[in-house]
Amino acid sequence: MTKRVVLLEEEGTAEMKGLIGNKGAGLAVLLQVGWPVPAGFIVTREGCRAFCTRLGHLSTEGVQEIGSAVRHLEEQTGKFFGDSLAPLLLAVRSSEASSHDMESHALLRVGLNDVTVEGLARQTNDRQYALNCYRILLQDYGQLVHGIPYSLFEEKLGDLSILNESKLEFAIAEYKQLIEDIGLHPFPQDVQLQLKEAMRAVSNIQRAPRLNSQQELLLQSTPFSGDHQGNAVLIQVMVNGEQGERSGIGTLYSHHPATGERGMTGEYIASVVSQSQDEELGQLQREEPELYGLLLDACSYLENCMGEVQKIQFIIDSGELYLLHVSPACLSAKAALRSTIDFVHEGVITKADALLRIEPWHVTEMLKGFSSCTPELELLLEWADEIKELMILSNVDHPQDAITARALGSEGIGLCRTEHMLLSPARLPFVQKMILADSESERRRGLERLLPMQQSDFEQIFEAMDGYPVTIRLLDLPLHELLPDLGVLEKRREWLQAEERQEVDHQNELEELERVIRRVTELHEHNPTLGQQTCRLSTVFPEIVDMQLEALFRAAVKGIHQGWWVRPEIMIPQIGHVHELQVMRDLVDHVADQVLGEEKRHCLYRVGAMIEAPRAALTATHIARQADFFTFGADELTEMTFGYSRQEAEKRFLQRDTDSRTVTNNPFHVLDIEGVGQLVEMAVVQGRIRKPHLKTGICGENIVDLESITFCHRIGLDYVSCLPEQIPYARIAAAQAAIKGQREGADTQNTDISTIA
Repeated sequence: MTKRVVLLEEEGTAEMKGLIGNKGAGLAVLLQVGWPVPAGFIVTREGCRAFCTRLGHLSTEGVQEIGSAVRHLEEQTGKFFGDSLAPLLLAVRSSEASSHDMESHALLRVGLNDVTVEGLARQTNDRQYALNCYRILLQDYGQLVHGIPYSLFEEKLGDLSILNESKLEFAIAEYKQLIEDIGLHPFPQDVQLQLKEAMRAVSNIQRAPRLNSQQELLLQSTPFSGDHQGNAVLIQVMVNGEQGERSGIGTLYSHHPATGERGMTGEYIASVVSQSQDEELGQLQREEPELYGLLLDACSYLENCMGEVQKIQFIIDSGELYLLHVSPACLSAKAALRSTIDFVHEGVITKADALLRIEPWHVTEMLKGFSSCTPELELLLEWADEIKELMILSNVDHPQDAITARALGSEGIGLCRTEHMLLSPARLPFVQKMILADSESERRRGLERLLPMQQSDFEQIFEAMDGYPVTIRLLDLPLHELLPDLGVLEKRREWLQAEERQEVDHQNELEELERVIRRVTELHEHNPTLGQQTCRLSTVFPEIVDMQLEALFRAAVKGIHQGWWVRPEIMIPQIGHVHELQVMRDLVDHVADQVLGEEKRHCLYRVGAMIEAPRAALTATHIARQADFFTFGADELTEMTFGYSRQEAEKRFLQRDTDSRTVTNNPFHVLDIEGVGQLVEMAVVQGRIRKPHLKTGICGENIVDLESITFCHRIGLDYVSCLPEQIPYARIAAAQAAIKGQREGADTQNTDISTIA
């Protein structure tokens, strides 16, 4: 049976958070143990959803249940909804936690109309106050129900400093006319209709449009109706904290929302202004020590029950404290981490629960300006490392990246991109001279200049990663990126040919330029991105790979002599056929034998394939024969699987409005599990059929999110490799994936057992 209405004090529980919302669950917890909370009820998510899908029409059953709940409040208060003498007024709010202040999206004193406002005036003995309450209700109703900007109401009111009865009466009449003109319906004098419209507006408030002028509103063909979210709605008896002695309103936090420091903090505004009023809780502590103590107890109790930092809004009415509503507090990254750790130390939550609360932005904000992890983040990362199963490695372009990665907790290098080292401004001229040489001997002379530079890079990386694996990808660039720009060369030739002087130097330069242009033209490819690159480039210029391998193994020998534990893993990029890997593996073994000599027994290197082409994934069983490991290049595999050029796709159509996209997410930001992920999973399974202990991992810019890392964990990858700055969150996400996997497995096991029983 669908539960539409829940009475706070009789039926609500903390476990009903999913049905009645965070705020309702928190208030129910307080009511059950006797804390002073205004009486109320909740129209559940299911009830509101059914209400919204009926285009604003409540079913007969819904009307009866809400009517019964209102009568229950009447019995408790001795006031009556819509009564002219003793009117019951209601506060209607969302029962959901929100990142913004939902109090600004509430309707207070629902039940006021032209008749009941006089009853409120008699109750409070202050007609001006009652009229102002009515004015504010009209303004809030117009904004929430019809989307009418506050500015249009303020134009009708004029000077806010003068609010006498006659001006308020005039404003009320003007406000009602504004609602009727723009909302196309008059403000309802029927309090039952008021309540229905208030519920509908508050339930759908998260999608309310922001309109800025009366002209925009009049252009709408239909009144504002929201987006039918069906959020739970909290309805309570209205409590007055704005009048009389010992009255006021306040907001407090059980931990400081900016720093996470233990202790209650917040503000309190008394209804009667005193000379020493400071709007801090200190005033309340001095003037109402007993009430202050009750608030302290409420904070402690709620934190223990809910396991989160609480935001509590309260009212004091003539010395009586009422907890208006409670919700999880919006915290800074520092406060979120610090308070979460406090809850673990106090035994309120487990380490696993703490890790599941960490969001990517928490980690990003904590690292911003800091050169290393803060103590709070470092402790959470230690907990993550105890739980996670995936290794988190790093992508590096330069030796300094390796040092940074290790400081951030990298367990090795998953991708060392050697092309970024060779293409630095200081080295590119040597690379181009070598490529453009006419003979092998000339190319080797050029490479002799590059070899010590490349060796130095590898030495520094091995030192930074002493004892951890270092995966070095051999040169992985299309040939055209290594060549000088043909257009620039031709312009230089035209300039030289146009010079009147025919000096010897000019003639020599022109002859050399002609030779270079001829050589660049010979090496030109019509489709360079799928031409001579990666492992295929070595068939044209094998000397480049020879140089890289020699530099690598020379660095390994030096590292071994220095006492480092060197663990090189040599990655052959963009393998398409097992024969390509076999040829490259033979070359690696040949150079290793020549360079390592007797130290080969101390350098247990591996040779693996980078799976970037769909064919490699489809033939993983064969490729595994020659591979010690697989690394999936997520960015390139995504390009080839979708048939997209990343640069063009993101510029042309992936950045359009989501409604017109052909894909749900940008596959270069979030791993496409349905397509690319299927290739990865299939290749892992096939590879391990051939080699059960085959090491597998993935690298790319689109894998460091919880969904992608959870997928990597589920299919049994050994590691994920990411940018150094992404390592801290990747460690936490890997732990979150492991925790969720364990809990889902336990749930499945329990389900199976109960089914068998």
